[in-house]
Amino acid sequence: MEASERRVAVVGDGERTSDLRDAVRDAGGILAGPAGANVGANGDAEAKTVGDDGPETALLVAVGDEAIRDAVVESSDSTVVPVAERRLAFDRDGAVDVIRRLLGESGGADAVRRVGHPVLAVDDGREQSARAAFDVAVVTDEPARISEFAVGFSRGWDESVRADGVVAATPLGSDGYANAADAPLVEPGGGISVAPIAPFSIRTDAWIAGDGVRLTVERESEPIGLVVDGERRGTVEPHRPIEIETVDRVAFAVPGGPRERADRKHSNNS
Repeated sequence: MEASERRVAVVGDGERTSDLRDAVRDAGGILAGPAGANVGANGDAEAKTVGDDGPETALLVAVGDEAIRDAVVESSDSTVVPVAERRLAFDRDGAVDVIRRLLGESGGADAVRRVGHPVLAVDDGREQSARAAFDVAVVTDEPARISEFAVGFSRGWDESVRADGVVAATPLGSDGYANAADAPLVEPGGGISVAPIAPFSIRTDAWIAGDGVRLTVERESEPIGLVVDGERRGTVEPHRPIEIETVDRVAFAVPGGPRERADRKHSNNS
């Protein structure tokens, strides 16, 4: 294995980050900062060794939602190992195992499942668009203040809902705020999960869009906020569409690879 293929950046906060840096060293990996800087024994970044951008980093272990979001919105070229309390992320022990396999000399990397995670661009018609890793919502600033929203899909089909808002989520984010709003869970590559938030109707629909969806406020009576990955990004103007589309994909290692399925089958037969 080339030295560049053994370069691993571990980013994030907390005890898990330190543990996973130790796991990289134990597996024979070369610790690097997120921009290619070497990382010393104390975990601090040292001077870069090659050029302004440093040598290429093969793996990026992102610990916690903030680090995962940064890896997605910055469209990391590395394979990302997400570590968080999420359905499509690893816990600490799972991350240690996948690091050992990805850095193994005997083809263990083939047992790690990889998917392309979508990077969402969020365009509200203003000068600068935002990017999202988990979810995008248009929601009334005050709870229980019903407004009207249009949900537009790529094939020209529109739906209209009365609700506190609408949320659209990536597969990684579909088990969070969106799932609490009864949006469907989505597997990698399955599209964008969409659902109304606190709908006025007892019976309502939720959807899975392809690579994009359009959200529009149709009523002017209530102030509506645009929330991207949990951060309010301003007020949504009525009748001005919010365009949400997949503009890139980042390679993610995810739980559930061939080895893990074989291990579960063996355990169930024991």
